This record gives sequence, C-alpha cells and structure tokens, in this order.
Amino acid sequence: MIYLDYAATSPVFPAVLEEMNAVSRDLYANPSSLYCAGYAAKRILQESRAALSRSIGAENDEIVFTSGGTEGNNLALFGVLRAAKRGRHLIVGSTEHHSVLFAAQALKQEGFSLTILPCDSNGRYRPEELSGAIRPDTALVSLQLANNETGVLQPIAEIGAITRARRIPLHCDATAAYGHISIDVRALKIDLLTVSAHKLGGPRGIGFLFVRNEIPIVPLFFGGSQERTLRPGTENLPAIAGFARALSCGYIPASAAARDRLEAELHARFPDARVNGADAPRLPHILSLTIPGVPSERLLPLLSAAGICASARAACAGGERTPSHVLTAMGLNRTQAGETIRFSTGFGNKLSEMDEAANEIVFAARHQIYT
Repeated sequence: MIYLDYAATSPVFPAVLEEMNAVSRDLYANPSSLYCAGYAAKRILQESRAALSRSIGAENDEIVFTSGGTEGNNLALFGVLRAAKRGRHLIVGSTEHHSVLFAAQALKQEGFSLTILPCDSNGRYRPEELSGAIRPDTALVSLQLANNETGVLQPIAEIGAITRARRIPLHCDATAAYGHISIDVRALKIDLLTVSAHKLGGPRGIGFLFVRNEIPIVPLFFGGSQERTLRPGTENLPAIAGFARALSCGYIPASAAARDRLEAELHARFPDARVNGADAPRLPHILSLTIPGVPSERLLPLLSAAGICASARAACAGGERTPSHVLTAMGLNRTQAGETIRFSTGFGNKLSEMDEAANEIVFAARHQIYT
C-alpha cells in the first residue's frame, strides 16, 4: 500500500505510541488530584503544554486542550461571538473547513450577521477585500492559515496587521498547516489558533486552541475548572503527551520531496492537468490535481484496488455528492471539481513510491477512460 492521504489523517509515530503507552501505564492518576501520583501526572501535563506553546510562540496559559480541529474551531467562533459585548458581525472565508462554515451558519441562526469573504482563482483571500468587509460591529474574523484541500497558504501576516489595527480578534484554523510550516502567533498577530495532532503523526482526538490572554471568550461546556474553565473535564493525558512527543518527530523535508516528485511525474504524464493553487504559496505536502476527462469518483476505486490511498476532497466531506466548495470558490465548475484528486504525503513515503504511484495513477486513469 502507498498511503497518500496524510491530509486526512496520518499514521502515528512509533515513538508517540510508546509515549502514550508509558503515560497510560505509569501516570494514570488525575492531574487535578492532590497527592504524589496526581502531581506526577500534572507535571507531564505542564511539560506538554509548554512544548506545544513554544511551537507557536505562545505563553503556556494560552493553550486550551481540545478534542481536535472541529471542537477548537467551534470554541473559537461560538466562544468569541457570544462573549462579544457589542459586535454582532462575523467574517469567515469561502474556502474554510466545514467546522468553521457550519458554525458560522449556526451563529447566523442565533442572530449574528455573517460575511463570507471570497477568494481569488488560486484560493487566496485578498487583504484589501477583507479590509472593505470589516464593519464597526465586526467581532471576529476567521480565516484559515492554509487550506486542507489545496494546501494554499493565506497572507495571514497582512491580514493580521489589518485586524490588529482595527482591534478585531483574528482566528486561524491551522489544522492543515501545523507541523508542516513554522508558525509564530505573535509575529502573525493571530489571536486564536486551532490545531489538531493527527495530521502530524500524533494521536486522534486531541488538539488545542491558542487563545491570546487578552481575548474574551466563553466556554461551550460547563462543569469544571480545567483549561481555564474553557474546556472542563479530566484531561486526556496520554494523548496530550503523545501530541507533544510528535513535535520531535517532524517529517517536513521528506514529505515535501515526495510531494514535489509526485507532482512532477503527474504533470509530465498529464500535460493538460491543473495544479490547483499552483501560483500561490502552498503547504509542502498537499497536491490538488484536476485531470480533465478523469472523474475522481471513478478513479479513486481503481487506485484503491491498486493499493494507492488518496482522496477527492476533505475526509469529513467524503460522502457528499456536491462539488467541493473549496474548488468552486476558486472558480472551477462542477465537472472540473469532479475531476480533482488530492494527494498528500508524509513521513512514511519514499521517492521510489512516488514513481510507482504515478504509474498506477496513469494506468487507472486510462482504464477508466476506456471502460
């Protein structure tokens, strides 16, 4: 099997599994307990929080552990909007993950007003359009750091300068980007940042939301004082420790070399294929490719039979029959969106596998055309 769907989820590093097993076995006490075993567990919690905060240039107490990207995005949007004293206006991007878009629509049902910011043909938001969309009652701007389907990076430094000057909180969904590019929330002027562990060799079911200390926010859940009362409940210590351990197992150079090799091979085999976001900065491991005349819904089963794992869009939307909202926002029509496939590489990939995968993709594409 050649796994090319790291953007959906990644295999867990062996070292992460070992760390989680050790914590589960030896540090099973509740970190809130006031005895030696509880103190030992709390120390691991504090050390993990410190490592994760350093990874984005944050303070330790600005990290709120969550169950992952979806919860983090919901906490950011509902938490900030409901805490806002006067502002009732939210701006989100047109290519955001569904956990942002659907949360924004739910807030609209609560009476908040919503602006969907369009993107250009490369999937990039224009800072000048954002500036024009901001209103006196804008309470939050939520724009992703990088897109999970195309890998396109947004001009967050410019966007952050605008929102900070207007004193409007900026939330960025960094679930696709974290672990693949360097992130400094202070330099980028990001106020809230969503992260998940399972995209970078960490366990599923754990992530964090960075919340700058000055930002008012209310919880989604109630019942305890953990995580600044923003995420009450006993912490998932094995997963948190595994998340922190995954930081030291980076694979950016390997995944970038593999993606670039696969992109070059496929572009040579399909000269009329389109790399979505080709003229924009992109994450080093994601390739969104539109192959004219080759519907992805027919191609993917053939690739699966050949042992190639890829996807047509984000995994959370894999069962939908409608075209990708990301691709249509970029200007692709329904047919073109249906001819698009996403490949994403990671630490388990070898360059030789990219040549093998390219051969299998060409064979499968030709097979589906003539059958």
